[in-house]
Amino acid sequence: MTHSPTTVTGGTATGPADASADLRRLLTFRGHGAARLLLGCRARLEDVEGAVAAGQGEVAVLMAYDLIQLSLSIRGLRTEGELMYGHDEAAFDPFAGLPVEEAEAGTALASEGLDAAGERGEAWLQRLRDHLAETEAQLGYTEPLPDVRSGSGMMKGFKLARTWQPLMDRVGLPPLLPDAWTRRAD
Repeated sequence: MTHSPTTVTGGTATGPADASADLRRLLTFRGHGAARLLLGCRARLEDVEGAVAAGQGEVAVLMAYDLIQLSLSIRGLRTEGELMYGHDEAAFDPFAGLPVEEAEAGTALASEGLDAAGERGEAWLQRLRDHLAETEAQLGYTEPLPDVRSGSGMMKGFKLARTWQPLMDRVGLPPLLPDAWTRRAD
């Protein structure tokens, strides 16, 4: 059995023999994947829901493309997806590490929303929610991730970050939270 190289920030693994790279990839997937889902995907889903409710089909589709690409980028983190990304950064490949069929299915799902209104809109939104739930399930947590956009969920999100951050530090991975969130103002 041959293994394709897996690039991880700070090194390259050639397969299962390099356990430290496999650990870094798993930490990247579970920790950074959860942070990306909590901070990015859920906000984008709310934007899509708002656009559908307002009858803004084109806006809904554009936001759905953004949502799907970010969600697929989380799935790709398990194998060779890119750890760091910047919004509107041309060099970021949200499909890295994914089968072509999965990327095509995701983009097709996003495009279905153009004439999503009324019941069709709700059915499309449910398929987007299901896609996001599948991404979350792949992360392997035993409980659903908290809704950090709610009062009680934010503290649970910080607890999740505090749990993962020492492990990220130990293996040289970047922090889960933006610098501005962890830097003291004084």
